Amino acid sequence: MTKSHRGRAPATLRDLRIDRTLRPVVDELAAVTLSAPTLRDYAAFFSHPPAIVAMTTRAFQHAQEHERFIALTDGSDPDIFFRNVGQLHAVVRLNSVASIAVALIPARSGADRHARREQGHAMLRRLEEPETNDLREVIEIAFGLGDIDAEEVTWDILSYITRLLGTGAESPATIHRLEEHGTLLAYLEAQPDIDALVREAQHHGAMADRFRTSLRRRDLSPEDRGRTDAAVEGATLQQRIALARLALASHLPDRDAALDHVYAVINEAPRQVAATLILAISVGDRLRDMAAAHPPRV
Repeated sequence: MTKSHRGRAPATLRDLRIDRTLRPVVDELAAVTLSAPTLRDYAAFFSHPPAIVAMTTRAFQHAQEHERFIALTDGSDPDIFFRNVGQLHAVVRLNSVASIAVALIPARSGADRHARREQGHAMLRRLEEPETNDLREVIEIAFGLGDIDAEEVTWDILSYITRLLGTGAESPATIHRLEEHGTLLAYLEAQPDIDALVREAQHHGAMADRFRTSLRRRDLSPEDRGRTDAAVEGATLQQRIALARLALASHLPDRDAALDHVYAVINEAPRQVAATLILAISVGDRLRDMAAAHPPRV
């Protein structure tokens, strides 16, 4: 007995069964953005960062949706392609944002180090002419793909496998499929406000400076000093997250003015962070070019 049409996997874009339920979309950078954080919030965020393993799992699922879209274009007419290209933009953006988040968030375990390297290798495989592409070195630095001790790599892989057998970390980040046409188009249209992101980055930077100043006090207890140290790092990380979101924004009315804020931090940031923000700028430009070349139809 053959399966019904309802049960068959779609063969072309025309066969997609559109899900009209509107759902919230939370990408990986939005998921790690703190709202009006206190010193304790900053410290807790840095001391207990989200699991990179879970981030890369969600990134992989959106990468699969990208590949699925490409497969479904075979045999699809141009009108159907342009009616569905918004879903492609959205899943590519979700995967790209996740890649930058993976590079920004500290890897605190062998499992997370391995997951980060795997995401970096995935980005290298997508490069055009990877051996000569200028972004190759940037990606290698951002994802820690340089010389690594073989024994460390082995233990990291074992740790990664063990983590995958366990439960995933909680996160507000969401996963979506091509069928969610309206949901994914709404995500593209609801990108964060540029001026708000600049203010956020400036606020987090100012808070990091304020916490550094308070560390000069001699009456701080060891516990308060440790928490304030963590808050400095947490506020600095939140500043970098806001700048990465700025670099990746779908609409930059004044690109150069907006990215000046990112370059100012790149010039003073550690090598790995600088590479990640440079990569965010390049990825953001690619996403904006892709959207301009094939604008989605509502």
